[in-house]
Amino acid sequence: MLEKLTDIFKNNSIQDIYLVGFVDIEDGAAKFYPDMRLYYFEVGEHCIEFESIDQYSKLSVSIVDSIRYKFEYDEDMLQCKTSVRQIIFTDSMSAKNTVKSIIIYGMELNKEQLICDSIQLNLNNGQELFIDPSFYFGINIGGAEQRKFWIENFENDTKHAETIIEI
Repeated sequence: MLEKLTDIFKNNSIQDIYLVGFVDIEDGAAKFYPDMRLYYFEVGEHCIEFESIDQYSKLSVSIVDSIRYKFEYDEDMLQCKTSVRQIIFTDSMSAKNTVKSIIIYGMELNKEQLICDSIQLNLNNGQELFIDPSFYFGINIGGAEQRKFWIENFENDTKHAETIIEI
């Protein structure tokens, strides 16, 4: 799994980042309800799923065929996705939204997914994407400030085993 993930990041840039959820229409007005437990990175022809698991204490990273909706919904609610790349990327149109290195905190690995405490993607344009699964409502993606917040609030001041992968 880790080798395939590294190969995907090595050969492609991150084109888009999606947040999934549903739209509910009430009184003629639509409202988007995000499922912040899940983010999807479109990398080349691949879709990388980041999911907050174990009651928002761990992050699951998987390579999937397409975006999946993992919530129950009523027939009057519409599943949807929205691009958040303009919010997350410093320069959403940059050709350098490619991964330079990955830092994985507290890695557990199996064939189908990578489980960790959090993950940081360092981009070739200098931006850091710190993916924190312990946000109140799911995942929060930020930079160095988010990593600092995560470290300060991690249980029992635990030291984090870091795995660094240069792409």
